[in-house]
Amino acid sequence: MSASDDASPDNSATPLPLDSADTRELSCAEAVTFDSGDTRCRGWWFEGADDGAVVVMAHGLGGTVAGGLVGYAQALHHTGHSVLVFDYRHFGRSDGEPRQLLGIKRQQQDYTAAIDYARGRAPALPLVLWGTSFSSAHVITLAARRDDVAAVIAMNPMLDGRASSLLKLKDAGPGTFLRMTGVGLADLARGCLGRAPRYLPLAGEPGTLAALSAPDALTGILSFVDDDFDNRIAPRALLALGLYRPVTRARQVHCPVLLQLCLRDSVAPIAPGYRLAEALGSRATLKTYDTGHFEIYEGDWRAAFADDQREFLAQALAQSPAPAPTAHATESPQHTPDETDPPPAR
Repeated sequence: MSASDDASPDNSATPLPLDSADTRELSCAEAVTFDSGDTRCRGWWFEGADDGAVVVMAHGLGGTVAGGLVGYAQALHHTGHSVLVFDYRHFGRSDGEPRQLLGIKRQQQDYTAAIDYARGRAPALPLVLWGTSFSSAHVITLAARRDDVAAVIAMNPMLDGRASSLLKLKDAGPGTFLRMTGVGLADLARGCLGRAPRYLPLAGEPGTLAALSAPDALTGILSFVDDDFDNRIAPRALLALGLYRPVTRARQVHCPVLLQLCLRDSVAPIAPGYRLAEALGSRATLKTYDTGHFEIYEGDWRAAFADDQREFLAQALAQSPAPAPTAHATESPQHTPDETDPPPAR
């Protein structure tokens, strides 16, 4: 494991040449579609140089491309990398009904479909998986399954659903936590009956029934999302989160991994990040930042995180060239938390 670095934004540094984060004003990206299962996913493709990598990225819990990802895509593209940034099924500009329905297995399938699309566009380039918050769990899981991943970036990562659930229990209190569990079970029953979700807020004030109710959650999210942000989530999805523990997959990850931990993270506990870095050993590059979970999608913190990502990729790709593209490895038997979820209600 490389030495941990405490990073701060450099206000005097030359700003990254980032365009507007509004996806309607992307002048250097191509709007693209690809299918995941029988549903159409939508994203944006940034064509890079022949000597770069191909980076596949998506957002975290309830997030979309329009929620601060475009700046990161542009930063990596400016370095010469090709980038595919996309919305999951049921979220953002992608298809899928009902809306705002999160499924761990389905989102992993979406990532795999996105990788296949990116591989088709740039078959000879090293493959990089990029995750933030909840999607960091997906990229670690997929890197553990595949043998064609050259590097992984996990930013403000949610790596242990059990630890995140315990933090939620501590912050919300037992009463609110039990009420949320009851709402989730009731919504799961609705799904089994083919009925539409009875939504909860994705982000809310402390003490409210919301998926994210840390003191900085609602104001933090509203600071970087666009006007089309849908502040809802189907509560049935929250039941499986505590079983999702990519931190246990370290031995199966063989590529370099950048872990970017926020020391004041109110949502994703940082202890699992330290544990994963220790388990990965020399494959891990650990960076820590004196900021919160929601402050890194705009401004100086975004520039600081993006600069470290570009530096990491320059080193990781030079030291560990990606193997020739191959089919991903067969997954060893392991329970996926939402395997038994009912089919989405229409």
